[in-house]
Amino acid sequence: MYKVLTKNGLLEPYKYATEDEFEQEIVRNKNAIFGENSIYFNVKKKIGNTIPDGYWLDLTFHSEPKLYFIEVEMESHDLYGHIAEQLLKFSMAFDDNKYKLKSILMEEIAKDSKKQKALKEYLRESHFNDETELLYHVIYEMPISIIIVIDEYTEQLERVQSKLSDEITVLEFESYKCGNEVVHRFTPFYDNEEIDVESDSEADVDELDTIIVPAMEDGFNETFLGENCWYAVRISAPMINRIKYIAAYQVSPISAITYYADVERIEKYRDTGKYIIYFKDKAKKIERIPLGNNKMAVRSCRYTNLQKMLSTDTVSALWD
Repeated sequence: MYKVLTKNGLLEPYKYATEDEFEQEIVRNKNAIFGENSIYFNVKKKIGNTIPDGYWLDLTFHSEPKLYFIEVEMESHDLYGHIAEQLLKFSMAFDDNKYKLKSILMEEIAKDSKKQKALKEYLRESHFNDETELLYHVIYEMPISIIIVIDEYTEQLERVQSKLSDEITVLEFESYKCGNEVVHRFTPFYDNEEIDVESDSEADVDELDTIIVPAMEDGFNETFLGENCWYAVRISAPMINRIKYIAAYQVSPISAITYYADVERIEKYRDTGKYIIYFKDKAKKIERIPLGNNKMAVRSCRYTNLQKMLSTDTVSALWD
């Protein structure tokens, strides 16, 4: 077990006394957790037979905005009974109360100038005419999506998540304290090392269609080339339907992208919160794309556009 030492002393795990206290900390850090290109609705109103902890409107992709129900949980709760019950209630509420949900969100937008400004900037680059059309799309034309934020991601919860829909994402948010100093260790919805959501070119984000995975020699030969798949991959929920291709970055001493394949389907991988990616056919060998001057190797999955990847001189240039 690791420990964290600061100038003020040893950081100890901090357990929130109540779910309300934990939820307030999530709201305070919402931009770091969910991303800047989004709108968080901190509103608690009854929908059907349940009261969600909030809603999050993801505006990362201009062609595909997404609305999420937010459920803040503590590991001490009954993960099987309580969470399963809440998810069922969310699903039923979403199916039967779409007009009410739309009215609640419209009301929140109407009284918040910051939300209005964010939507105006987003609409300027999207194909939606106004916020009414956008909300109709995410509520009436998209399936229900849920984010569970919890203070400890246990093996038990991972097994529960493996049985749930792809439209359910679990984010861990742990806190540590030393005196008056409190720090947080959390899983962001978007990892900026995987997807450059802060890019100056919004079109680049909208065109992401390829996942690049780091691969050691044995696994690369046996699985990527031998079994036409790649597994135990952690993928952000909104990227699952966007991935059309997978490319292999062979780690040192090769340090280059060498093959790519068309993706046939992506499925849950065993009793984990990860995925297995199946190829349509054998992976295609390409002219090596070396790492380049930037010595920061690809240590985790990264996203890019296939044509951009095939036309680049170095891996580093993909994200310069």
